[in-house]
Amino acid sequence: MDSSSSVSIGLRIASMRGFRRLTQEQLGGMVGVTKQTVSGWEHGKRTPDSDMLAKICRALDCSADYIIGLSDTPNGHFAGRA
Repeated sequence: MDSSSSVSIGLRIASMRGFRRLTQEQLGGMVGVTKQTVSGWEHGKRTPDSDMLAKICRALDCSADYIIGLSDTPNGHFAGRA
């Protein structure tokens, strides 16, 4: 994954974490990592693997499609007009 993808993923993790009113430490505790690891994701320095991505999505109650940028809505459904 290129660095721009990592940053985009990180921004979406940070956005959803803020929406859920969780600290980096709280999210880290929910998925079994340190707050430093969460910070690394959010700043694009690290990218979670697929297993961790699934845990993050469960903790944040959002779709993986949203986190990786395939959807613009957190639940993964297209919000356009029919």
